[in-house]
Amino acid sequence: MALHKKIFFIVLFVLFSIFSSTTTLAKKSVYGYLEPVTLHPDGTSITAKLDTGADTASLSATDIHVYEKVSKEYVKFKVSHPEIKKNIDYDLPLIRHVKIKSRAIDDSKVKKPHLRPVVDIQIYFDGKPHIINFNLIDRSHFSTPILLGRKALSELGVIVDGAERNTILKKKSKQNN
Repeated sequence: MALHKKIFFIVLFVLFSIFSSTTTLAKKSVYGYLEPVTLHPDGTSITAKLDTGADTASLSATDIHVYEKVSKEYVKFKVSHPEIKKNIDYDLPLIRHVKIKSRAIDDSKVKKPHLRPVVDIQIYFDGKPHIINFNLIDRSHFSTPILLGRKALSELGVIVDGAERNTILKKKSKQNN
């Protein structure tokens, strides 16, 4: 009798494990490593790199100024990147500063962390609105103005297929035909 109980609980555990992982996957969708994102409220569509190797999300910004307004810190900045035809001005509350590990530059072996301001920005991903924490840094030397790391990808319910890109545009193209 004791053996039957053990077998029963093992089978029950296995079934529960399968069910819980299946329901988690059912809530997620597969996208490519490059996908369009629309910034709110401007409506500008720009390319985001979906990067499972990064922890946080970054937005390409210049003229970043942190200042105090009514006893609260704010950040003024311009979303700027060669992909964007016209800079987009923002003035948003500062959420926090995040410490980012920098890569070794040139021949230097020293990796110095630096602080970046973080703001909440509403984006539209695959037609749905999301508020994402973005750290601000000039990404003009990178191919994409936005990098979405693991935290943002989890919030968006995204699984990344590194062999695909622009799946949202392909899906919209099929729907229009």
